[in-house]
Amino acid sequence: MKKILSMSMFFASILSFNAFAAPELIAKSTLDFGDFEKTANIEIQGNIQEDVLRLAERGVQDQDADFFVIEHINEDTQEEVLVVSVSLYREHATDNQQMVEDRLG
Repeated sequence: MKKILSMSMFFASILSFNAFAAPELIAKSTLDFGDFEKTANIEIQGNIQEDVLRLAERGVQDQDADFFVIEHINEDTQEEVLVVSVSLYREHATDNQQMVEDRLG
């Protein structure tokens, strides 16, 4: 009985932690309608045959940001490399401002 109770408490504690969400792609024009802080610029390299969005999402998944914007896409056909430059942003919401997700969704 104690094992079942302790296992239940263990799983409940795991579920109570906040989930870490990967940054979401937004249009650059969206930055004009909120309080955003640019936190970083990164370049992500991958296979030239890879989907640009998937490469960008995979490259930012561990970044500490709320949103990302794709700035530039470059191809090196000789090396068969795709380079995606992204900017990372955090959104600072106030009591009077809804989060971008609420406005868009």
